[in-house]
Amino acid sequence: MAAILVDYENVNGSNGLKGADALCADDTLIIFYSNCCGKIRCDYLQDIKDSGCEFRVVKLKGSGKNALDFYIAAECGIISERGEKKIGIISNDKGFQAVIDFFCVNRDAAKPQVVKAGNIENAFTLFNSSRDIWRRKMLQNRMSTLDLAAECARIEERNKMRKELEGILEGTEYEERTAEIIDFMESKKLQGKKELYTGSLHSFGQKDGRVIYHLIKNHLSDIGSNKK
Repeated sequence: MAAILVDYENVNGSNGLKGADALCADDTLIIFYSNCCGKIRCDYLQDIKDSGCEFRVVKLKGSGKNALDFYIAAECGIISERGEKKIGIISNDKGFQAVIDFFCVNRDAAKPQVVKAGNIENAFTLFNSSRDIWRRKMLQNRMSTLDLAAECARIEERNKMRKELEGILEGTEYEERTAEIIDFMESKKLQGKKELYTGSLHSFGQKDGRVIYHLIKNHLSDIGSNKK
């Protein structure tokens, strides 16, 4: 869907990889770096792994002023010829405006849309393809505000459920699956017992689902009472 080219020497100290969690398997991420910026935050790397995107790094050979900029400009030309329709340059360097201007000259349908931003998140908000609507919504939702009291109540409810389940499952073969079972119970808490039972079979399989349901059914009855 998009090729993201990161001028890592320019943005590695300013959260240039913010928004990596919005990458998907159809995207390409290329980080251009030098000896002075060879580290990456664990959370950003995990986001990249989880996305399934095509990921590679290009290290600067030798040295020279604006050398990485030339690497990125050359890569823009290469991937444009391959048919890429969206290219995001992640840098705060104003010199990349020349690259954008080049692709805007006599623009036709075959040429890509090239944008520049200080981080991946902002680059995705600049693409004008309708296919990126879901991505913009995801980023907007992530930045939305929540009711503090309501969220605190949800956390307290989950912590209470966890403690109860730890006691119920202690010593059973399902003890290590407490978090998974909590997620299941939260997703089904407004349903009746019959739906909870069939849902348990679907989520954990016939044998395990039946056992898990019977282990926690007393707790499920409390949840079922909240059914609307």
